[in-house]
Amino acid sequence: MKPRRHSLSGRLVALFVITAIAFVLLVGLSIGNAFRSHFQDTVRPHLLRYLQYIQADIGAPPNLARAEQLARELDVEIHIHGPDGAWSSGPTALDLTHMQVHRRFTNNNVDFEFGAWDDHEYLVAHLPQYTLALGTTTTRERGPWHWRLVPLIVLLVILALLYHGTRRLFAPIEILKTGLARIGAGDLAHRIYIKRRDEFGELAGSVNRMAEDIQRMLDAKRQLLLAISHELRSPLTRAKVAVELLDDAQQRGDLSRDLNEMEKLIEELLETERLTARHDVLNKKRTSLNQLARTVVNETFAGRSIQFLAPEHDINAEVDEVRVRLLLKNLLDNALRHTPAGAPAPELQLEQRDQYAVLTITDHGTGIEPQHLPHLSEPFYRADAARLRATGGYGLGLYLCRVIAEAHGGILQIDSKPGQGTQVRVSLPI
Repeated sequence: MKPRRHSLSGRLVALFVITAIAFVLLVGLSIGNAFRSHFQDTVRPHLLRYLQYIQADIGAPPNLARAEQLARELDVEIHIHGPDGAWSSGPTALDLTHMQVHRRFTNNNVDFEFGAWDDHEYLVAHLPQYTLALGTTTTRERGPWHWRLVPLIVLLVILALLYHGTRRLFAPIEILKTGLARIGAGDLAHRIYIKRRDEFGELAGSVNRMAEDIQRMLDAKRQLLLAISHELRSPLTRAKVAVELLDDAQQRGDLSRDLNEMEKLIEELLETERLTARHDVLNKKRTSLNQLARTVVNETFAGRSIQFLAPEHDINAEVDEVRVRLLLKNLLDNALRHTPAGAPAPELQLEQRDQYAVLTITDHGTGIEPQHLPHLSEPFYRADAARLRATGGYGLGLYLCRVIAEAHGGILQIDSKPGQGTQVRVSLPI
């Protein structure tokens, strides 16, 4: 499965998160700038004027009794730090060294500080003879610590809902991906069902219509091929009868060989189309593969040198006996044709591997170049077209064998090394 960090929905959520963070930062900076501007333009002048009134009222040196009276009347805290020590109208004197300073500024040659200490906010003026601090007597209310997590929790909930909504929005992509993979693999009967009226629904409908068009085209091609193959049988039979009446033995032999190749080609075409047709059903029954393979070697290739290796116990499988016999006949015929004189005889080995019966045909011929191996089981493909007359066939034999193996739920694999020979392995479920 593709990692979520590479998924479209994941990237979209990441984009939303980055956008949200940038938006929050931008808004926070804007609010901070607005607050600073508001403090400088509106709040600070009033606080300064308020502090100047108190300073003028208590005088210099400061009148502590008057300062205490003003603190009670105005409900504020007044702190005075001078040469003789610190005085405070509240229970605790302001610790200037530990005050958290928010702003520093100068007005009329007097240095001011605005900050907080012990949950109080203060405006401090550093006067020539003493330092005067004015603060509120109300403590800033702070809720329980867990309430500070509420914005974070809300943000996480929003992100979770956003991710779920995005995944739901783009869920049809996985359905389309799976459906296209099946159609691309040849399952043209598969249809993609997306109950949406948006672009994904339209795309699924277009893919389904494309698959239907391709299916109709292939069905028409298959029907035409079957019809032509059937129609060729009658004139081919008459031609074979006519060839037998020829007096020239060499000419009769050449024509008979060509007609036999044409007949074999027609049979392979018909058998391939029957197996690839959607309505075709294999005639399967429980069969001893030991006995079937031995019959093919002893009867079909009687007098030919083929080594047959099989275990003593029977390996039984549900197979169509006629089709598997045709598969073995084609593979052994290929192995014999590509085995040069003086080389060891081809081998047919039967063995059981897990839940599969494995038929391996090995020849010791010239082998096949690696670039041809992936295409050998394609219809009408030949590694060397110039060898057509020498080896016979039109490139349908291995394709037919692959179709037969896949129709049984098995696989066909080809391994070959130039100069060492070729090995074809057919695995059939048991």
